Amino acid sequence: MQNFLISLLLGFIVNNVIGILAARFIAKPLTIKNMHKFERKKEDTKMLPIIAGYFLITLLMVLVYPYFGLEASWLVKGTVWGLITGGMSFVSVYLIISGWSILPPKEMFISGVVDILPTVATGIVIAYIYSS
Repeated sequence: MQNFLISLLLGFIVNNVIGILAARFIAKPLTIKNMHKFERKKEDTKMLPIIAGYFLITLLMVLVYPYFGLEASWLVKGTVWGLITGGMSFVSVYLIISGWSILPPKEMFISGVVDILPTVATGIVIAYIYSS
C-alpha cells in the first residue's frame, strides 16, 4: 500500500510538471502556427479537467503497473510502461479528435507524441518506487 500511495503522489507531481514543461517548451513552439486559433486564452483555461486528467492517467498507471510483467530493469520497465500508456492514451485520442473535429491532424499528432513525455517520466518514477 505504501508503494501505491507514494507512486500515486510522486507520479502525479511528475506527470503534471513534465506535462506543463513539455507543452510550454516543445509542443507549443512546434504547433502554435496552426493551433493558436483553437486554444483557450490563458484566463479561460479550465484547470480542473486538466488536473483530473493527469490524476486519472497516473492512478491507472499505478494500479496496473504491478501486473505489467516485463522482465527488465526498473528503468527499462518504467520507460516501456510510460511509452505504452502514453501511446495508447494520448496519441490515439489526439488522432481521433483530429478526425472528427476541425483541429489540424499534423499538429494534433505532434501534441500527442510530445504528451508521451509525461507518461514516460511517470512510468519511470513508478518503476523506481516499486523497485525499492
